Amino acid sequence: MKNKREKIITACSIIIACIGIGVTAGCFAAGRALASALQAGRTAVMADGLSAQGQSRDETAQGQSGDAAFPDMAQKDEAGQAAASGDGTQQGSVSAGDANAADNAALEVFNQAVSGGDAAQETDNEDEDEYANLAIADVNRYVNVRNMPSTDGEIVGKLYDGSVAQILALAGENDEWFQVVSGNVEGYVKAEFFIYGDEAAAVIDDYVIRYVTVQADRLNVRREPDINADRIGYITRGESVSLLEDCGEWLKVQYTEQKAGYVSAEYVIVTEAFIYAKSIEEEQAELAARRELAERARAEEAARQAAAAAAGQEGLPAEQDTAALGEQPADGDSLQSADEAAAMGESVDLAGQTYADNGELRAAIVEYAMQYLGNVYVHGGKSLDSGTDCSGFTCFIYADFGYSISRTPSGQLSSAGRGIDYSEIQPGDIICYSSNGGRSCTHVGLYIGDGQIIHAANSRKGVIISNADYSTIMGVKNVID
Repeated sequence: MKNKREKIITACSIIIACIGIGVTAGCFAAGRALASALQAGRTAVMADGLSAQGQSRDETAQGQSGDAAFPDMAQKDEAGQAAASGDGTQQGSVSAGDANAADNAALEVFNQAVSGGDAAQETDNEDEDEYANLAIADVNRYVNVRNMPSTDGEIVGKLYDGSVAQILALAGENDEWFQVVSGNVEGYVKAEFFIYGDEAAAVIDDYVIRYVTVQADRLNVRREPDINADRIGYITRGESVSLLEDCGEWLKVQYTEQKAGYVSAEYVIVTEAFIYAKSIEEEQAELAARRELAERARAEEAARQAAAAAAGQEGLPAEQDTAALGEQPADGDSLQSADEAAAMGESVDLAGQTYADNGELRAAIVEYAMQYLGNVYVHGGKSLDSGTDCSGFTCFIYADFGYSISRTPSGQLSSAGRGIDYSEIQPGDIICYSSNGGRSCTHVGLYIGDGQIIHAANSRKGVIISNADYSTIMGVKNVID
């Protein structure tokens, strides 16, 4: 009896040991599968990076082709940067072979991590790769955009220095070209003419340009920031010029390529924007507009001098200059500003809508933003309809309601409205996030209520709704009140 019991015990021990070995082996198999998958992913990314960094420099050598305005531009060593094609290279290419269910599960997790997948739940790193496909033109003047990845391709536009673009794919025999979209231009540019990836994300704030857009029918440009200063010309409603300096009640602007002047801040809207590629047609239209401004300035000066000569004076008093030319004074006319409307107890957007109170305005802002749910994400994009990035989304939403805020995440954190505690948040407020441990603001979203935001997440997801606390919150900004 004892021997039989000992045999049973021994048999049970053997069975338990076998089960333990099996479980352990399964775990090791799963680990090996995941490790192989990760290694394959790293290899794919490294191959992408090497293909981008191994790019030829023949376009610079071929200065006569015009693909770089100054072919002697300094070359940059971009070793170690992975090319940002944004398409999850080699996703799903790692075979599970005859691995068990645990191997397949590990492989699925890896594929979702590489591709962004269709994971049921958001991850805390949802905005981590937001700038992976961002590119900034880094040339002395401009580089041509072509309709094919070759210097033989037709020129469809130009990327001027500092222009922002989104990388769509790698192209060319050695992946030395980027297929990009910038503004209304899509085409191919040599990768060597860009700052891109993490390097571009770190300097994006340096490439924002500030403009003033005239909201009066006709606005004088004066030689000095004073109502009594000589007038050098005028700008009509809807025209935009570069802002050089904010002097408070007056703004210094680049009136023509040769002339700077001052306009009254009361009658303009200041906006921030990026430089985009220009198509051949857009460039021609812009040149025509510049010529018109220059001709207008020359005509204004000639008329002023003629009027002064007719009066037998060195010059007319500044306050008489417009009347002498048969015009009405134009330091801002036919405009009810947003500030004037607010003083009468109303809030207005650029279309002239009015709201009973700020709660109604906030609801309108959220409703307006929601119509863009599902739209594409475009780095540096300049339109809610055709696509923009996270800060462009909030900037343009607010612009359509008459508010001017910064074009970049860090600018919105530092200067948009006033900072409030999350416990005070209301629909329409902006939440600023950080994906780099709080070193800087890297993302923004528009709070829509019920603990949720709408935001342009990244190039994979576009405009989506997320939980407001999905990532590290750096601050909340109240722009409305």
